[in-house]
Amino acid sequence: MCKFGNKILIMFCVVFPLLLTTSCAPTLANRVEAFQKAVNSHNVEKTMSFYADDVRFEIVGTPMVIEGKEELRKAIEEMCILNVNFSFTDIKADGNTVTYKVKEQSDWLKAAGIDALYYEYDQTTFDNGLIKKEIAKPTQKSTEIMDEFQESFEKWASEKQGQEWTKLKSEGVTKENVGKWLAIIRQWKESK
Repeated sequence: MCKFGNKILIMFCVVFPLLLTTSCAPTLANRVEAFQKAVNSHNVEKTMSFYADDVRFEIVGTPMVIEGKEELRKAIEEMCILNVNFSFTDIKADGNTVTYKVKEQSDWLKAAGIDALYYEYDQTTFDNGLIKKEIAKPTQKSTEIMDEFQESFEKWASEKQGQEWTKLKSEGVTKENVGKWLAIIRQWKESK
């Protein structure tokens, strides 16, 4: 075989498998899709496995800022209890950051008569395959819907549910009381 043929053969045997393994390696966009599946499985531990210990989570335009994986756990537990489901679209990766649009649905929103909330973007930054920072920005319309719901519901619950509301509010959403939360939200919805 000629020298030229040997070089092609070597290139084919060495470089081609390397290209195949590189092109088949999971991308950060794939990681975001796996994260979506984990969240939608409502498995707390599986979802938490995507986050770095020192993660920072923020929802733009709200006081919601969570620092650290253990602080984030309660919010993830509540999401799982309330059957939150996310649809991610327009997933775009740039370096170690992935940006995508989000549609959120849950038992909580359904009880309130809200089909879904939408986010202009969720910007997720990875470090060593784990989510280091996540910043979500709800659309203006979704912000208005949630503000209106929270203001109206809290006022109604304080006036009509008194001690039960105070107790639930202090407990947060748990597996034990989620039925009570949803029942009160439905009562509020029916009273409108």
